[in-house]
Formats: sequence, structure tokens, C-alpha cells
Amino acid sequence: MQAECIEETDSWTGVRVTDNNNVQHKIAVDTKGEIKGHSQDGYPDDPAERTEAANEHVNQARRFAKYWVYRNCGYDTLEPMRNPDRIAQAAAVLRPLTPETTDAFFGDLYRHLRSIDRDERSPLELPAGVAATEAVYQQDVYLGVDEEAATAYADVLADPAVLELLEASVAGTAPEPDAQTVADAAGVDLETLPNVRDGSLVEAVSGVHIHWDDAHGQYHTQWGDHPALERSPDARIELFAFDPEDLDALREQLVRNLVCQVRDCYLTMGIAPPTAVRILGHGRHDASTWYTHYDFYEEYYDPDADIDTWYEEFTPSDAYSSD
Repeated sequence: MQAECIEETDSWTGVRVTDNNNVQHKIAVDTKGEIKGHSQDGYPDDPAERTEAANEHVNQARRFAKYWVYRNCGYDTLEPMRNPDRIAQAAAVLRPLTPETTDAFFGDLYRHLRSIDRDERSPLELPAGVAATEAVYQQDVYLGVDEEAATAYADVLADPAVLELLEASVAGTAPEPDAQTVADAAGVDLETLPNVRDGSLVEAVSGVHIHWDDAHGQYHTQWGDHPALERSPDARIELFAFDPEDLDALREQLVRNLVCQVRDCYLTMGIAPPTAVRILGHGRHDASTWYTHYDFYEEYYDPDADIDTWYEEFTPSDAYSSD
């Protein structure tokens, strides 16, 4: 993927994108992330006349155009749950949660997961005909940070040294970094950052959503309770069934899932994720489905997969920086 901003008005930005098939697109993205115009010279204009692969290449170009405007023009063109910076921020906030705070926010999810393979009672009721081992368990996370705090954390989390710490901790090759270690790695004073030790940056979570595919491949969701907040969540946990030994094990899996979602944000734009988040495992459920369906993706959702490409050859040198 290559891109350049070719025109900017008060309401939209025009982006020229060259996709991984060397097809050129001109895409107009408004300041809220809506696509206001899209032309290209390599695929049929009617989506119904394109191959499935061609449609995904078009979708990659549109995702990348939104990201390019967000990264280079400063507009909030990415919805929160597809914004790698916001998701990484949520991962960092959940990372130091105590077992007690993890239980307060994710206790129902914890007890349900344990009930699948243990003689323990679940607080959740599954939809009729949905097997506990086949459902995806989702939970929305709302971070209690103001704009200034969010900016501070975005800057810290963009630091390569911090991403490496997070990756090593999630992968189990290094101990869990505390807030001081994160601040030191980023070269900032801990006192300038909000406290994340006790979960104070989590404002609220939703109830547990149960998501599943039917025999025809159609998605369905039984929604849990939503908090009384008039805004979108900052991240959505998406877990398949597993048996957490304790609350710390659940917390580790929550963080790993979010780091994999950060990875998915980049891969589904057709570019390589930053080195620090090139880990394997389930992230976004829809991305895992695409990895299975399209032969130009690999099985990044499989922790045991042998991966041949991370799309480095298609990644601009300034893909992760607005400098």
C-alpha cells in the first residue's frame, strides 16, 4: 500500500492509494471517516461483478485511506474499535489490573468461561442452539480518560520500546511491566501520566455479548447490558472458550486478544503491523474469518501457524508515524 493526500477541504480529504495489486484508487474521506467518493482503475465498478478477492482489495484500500487521513491529517476518521492506537491504549490499561479489579469488571465472563469445562454455575444464559464452545464472548471496554490523558497515552504507546515490553509480557517471555517500567521505556516522567495501577482508567464495561455464526455463515449477537454512556466503547474484547486457571490468566488473555486486534487493524489494511505486535492468536472475529477465506491472508489467528509474510514489502516506511 502506498498513499498520498492529494486534496484537502474543510470537510474532506482526497487520498491517492496504490493497493497491493498495483491498482490506483482515488478516495475522498470526510472528517468523520465516511467515504464520500471512490474511483479506481483496476476492478469492475459494480461490487457484484468483482471477485471476492477484488472486493477485499477495494476494502483494504478504503481502510488504508481512512487510516492515512487519521495518521497524517489529524482527523478522527477511524471508529474506536478499528483504531490501533485506541485498542493498544485499552490493552495497556488492562495490563496492570489486580485480580480484584479484573473480577469487578469481567467477573461474569470469568465465571462463564470456567463453567464450560468445570462443575461451576454460569451467570450467563446462552441463546437456544448455541454451543458454549463455539460462541465468541465479547465485552466492551470504556476508558475513563479525557482528551489530554488519551493523547499522553497514545504518545507513550507509540514508543517502540513500550510496544516491545507489551509484546514480550503478553508472549510470556518477560515479566509484566509496571507503570514505572513503561514510563522509563518511553522516556517520560511517571508523574505526568494518569495512574493505571488500580484500573482507575476503566470507566465502565458492558455486559457480556454472545456472538455466533449460524449454519449459513450469518452473524448473530445476543447483546449484554450497555452502560449509560453516550459514546462508543474504546475496545471490544472477543474471546473464544478457554479455561482460565485464575483471574490473572483471564487478564492475560484479555490483553493478548487486544494486542492481536491491533495486529488485525494493520493486516486488514494490507500492511504489516509494527514488529512488537506481530504475535499470533485470535484478535477480531471478523478478521479471523477473512484470514480463513482469502488466500492472500495467512492464519494469523492460529498460535501454531507458520507465517510466511507480514506484508512488509507493501508497507510505507512512515506507516506508523505522523512525523
